[in-house]
Amino acid sequence: MKKLLYALVLLGCSFLYACNDVTVGYLDCANAGYSKDSLEIVRFSNLATEMEGLKTTLDALYSNEELAGLFDQMESLDVELKELEAKMEEMYEQAYALMEEMDIENGAMNPDFDKIAELQAKADEMNNIMENEYLPLQIELEDEIYALMDQIIETCTDMGQDDPFMLEELITERQNQIDKNTPWTTSTIGQILGTEPMRYYLESVRSDRGEEAAKDFASYVQVVGGGRIYVDMQVDSPAGNYWVSLRVENEGHSAVLRDVFKFILKD
Repeated sequence: MKKLLYALVLLGCSFLYACNDVTVGYLDCANAGYSKDSLEIVRFSNLATEMEGLKTTLDALYSNEELAGLFDQMESLDVELKELEAKMEEMYEQAYALMEEMDIENGAMNPDFDKIAELQAKADEMNNIMENEYLPLQIELEDEIYALMDQIIETCTDMGQDDPFMLEELITERQNQIDKNTPWTTSTIGQILGTEPMRYYLESVRSDRGEEAAKDFASYVQVVGGGRIYVDMQVDSPAGNYWVSLRVENEGHSAVLRDVFKFILKD
């Protein structure tokens, strides 16, 4: 009987030990990656030079004899469109005020139905102007502006020049980045399956410019939730290619994603 009791105790201890040895959750990074796995960024010391170059290029396009007339037409139409949109906004506000006044009158103890009818007539008149005059004119102006934009882009392409509207966006984006010290940022990483919470860390950086350059670049790198990678805007490492490796962890699991993202640092 004692032998049987000892055997049961030993069996129970073995079962408890086996339970403690079970790994919690899971982590699958076999297909992990970014939708776009590379990003061109600019050395901080050359951002000002890049901005000057972009602005010079854009100014040259604006003053180009073949394009100047098209830009003037587009600007004139844009002014007309903004004036129309201001009128439409004012009419929307007036119509909303009429509707509120009608609701108040309808909710009164003794509604003045003549007043309600008068308010309704004003609202109908505004709606008629909006539908038959303002909205068609808005669509017409927008179509003319888009047609001019297409013509300008096509002309620039034929001249072997950049799209001026894309240049304007890039200049605005770069200026905002400089003013707000916004870091260069990747998207979140995808196709990582596992038990939450998951944590992401910078594992290493390698570069075609050598170990010292890689070490310097790594000092500007930060990894946050979802595997999003930030590179400080003031990065001034040597121009070159930098491959970032990440480490992903959750409870009881860890995986390293080698060279999962490449930053192309340009002068």
